Amino acid sequence: MTTLIVDSACDLPKALIEKSNIRLLPATIIYDQQSMQDFRNTEQTIRLYSSGAMDKGHDGETAPTSTTDIIKIIESVIESGEEEIVIQTVNRVRSPTYENAVEAVSIITKKNTNKNLNIRVQDSRTIFTGQGVLAAHTIALINKGVNGTKLRRTIDLLSSKVHAYQVPQDVYYLRERARKKGDNSISWLGAIVGRTVGICPIVLALDDQTFPVTKVRGFAKAAQTLFDHTVVKVNEGLLSPFIAVSYAGNPTELDNISGFAELKKAAKARRYQLIVTPMSLSGGINLGPGTLSVAFATEPYPWQD
Repeated sequence: MTTLIVDSACDLPKALIEKSNIRLLPATIIYDQQSMQDFRNTEQTIRLYSSGAMDKGHDGETAPTSTTDIIKIIESVIESGEEEIVIQTVNRVRSPTYENAVEAVSIITKKNTNKNLNIRVQDSRTIFTGQGVLAAHTIALINKGVNGTKLRRTIDLLSSKVHAYQVPQDVYYLRERARKKGDNSISWLGAIVGRTVGICPIVLALDDQTFPVTKVRGFAKAAQTLFDHTVVKVNEGLLSPFIAVSYAGNPTELDNISGFAELKKAAKARRYQLIVTPMSLSGGINLGPGTLSVAFATEPYPWQD
């Protein structure tokens, strides 16, 4: 059986992570001179969002899992008797986690004498809910007995087709966080416009690229637009039966957003699995509290308003 390891930026509910025996590489969350490792504890995550600790008036940043910590996690999996390991990370453009994992695997394989040991690191080419879709699809394949080269090639092909959308509550917050990471996909002008007249972008992360696809007046309308758009794609048919939705806050608030109920109905009609979870703390710090993210896999297409 193949063991899947993902970093904690991957938007999956803790219950699903535990049920699927997925191992976590915890990012370090630093806020207001405090630090903690993110093990995707649902109650703790919601509590932090509700406390205002992630708001723009507070200092916050994230640090990736170190090579040393990744080595310890991999070794614990090996000690449990596993020989086939797949590590999926947030896209390498946004985080050094991939490089840290590659270095960790290199160190382990050089000193391990088990010739049957097979560890591979995959760049997910996506972020947050996109990682969630990819991880859920990976586990489904593993449960069907797919492993080795076939598993990795299948997931590699799918990763470039995972569309991960984000709708931030505060564009200025998003722009400032992105600027710190060298991401200029949200322009200064766009951020100011969003702040002053309530224009909210819908941002797409696809195949290592991040860019706005449209702008809508107001968060509620933008979120509804994204849900309605997702319903259209669901009805057309997806490449994976998993749709991931995360919210940088309490996910129960999604029920108050128009379009979410229709998405749940569309997913059920297609027999797709709708995965709903609080957004990772890494996502919340970088995108801002109240951010909505939706991801699904389909062939690339142009956005049409």
